[in-house]
Amino acid sequence: MDPLRAPAVPRRIELPVRVRFDEATASGVCRAAAHLRAMQDVAWAHSAGAGFDLPWYRERGRFWLVRCLVLDILRPVGPGVTLSVSTEVMAMRRIWARRESDFRATDGTLVAHGLADWVMTTTQGAPGRIPEELLAIFGGADRLDPAHVEPVEAPAGATEVTIRVMRRDLDPMGHANNAAYVDWIDEAVAAAGGEALVEATPRRYHLEYLLPAAPGATLVARAWRDGPDWWCTVGTEDGATLARGRLVPG
Repeated sequence: MDPLRAPAVPRRIELPVRVRFDEATASGVCRAAAHLRAMQDVAWAHSAGAGFDLPWYRERGRFWLVRCLVLDILRPVGPGVTLSVSTEVMAMRRIWARRESDFRATDGTLVAHGLADWVMTTTQGAPGRIPEELLAIFGGADRLDPAHVEPVEAPAGATEVTIRVMRRDLDPMGHANNAAYVDWIDEAVAAAGGEALVEATPRRYHLEYLLPAAPGATLVARAWRDGPDWWCTVGTEDGATLARGRLVPG
């Protein structure tokens, strides 16, 4: 499909997403990372439906990467449940785009909400301008202030979990997918004593992604408690921080 000849594309769509058996924990609760995978899958379906599929991006040497994420998990859901997952382009300009997603049960109950700031990159990983064809369909907003997570440094007593980036963690760009980081953070928080929080509702994940994780890399996830919140970082063995964030109860 030629994007410029495509019919009017809505800025918001909804698709049914079934929670798979393997996406739930041992207690039968859908993992946070599964919510993120659903968010990005529906976002890609939205883009492809407008004519901007993965081959289109590859031909132009452009790719989207999640830069910052806020995910609120409000109610638990289990395997076999079908949710209505929306995606809406809230803003798009220059190199940035913001999408929001609602997760609703069949009775309309809101069970989760997500916001993601995406940045357009080149094949070399540098920021690249959004192609005009894409802006013609989804562009808008005079200003977009990307979300951030304040810089933090893990204290000496932070719990550390060593991680190996496996093939299953990679996305079509060859980097560890943003949802994999949430699994790693859950592992670190649980190891640090916050096991109940990684399945509690409501809870919020607020993450900022700084650098990509390469295939086969050995990483260190660190978690520590600060009042009711848990802070976490994911970094390389030599100290580079790839992602940082907070897990907030209530």
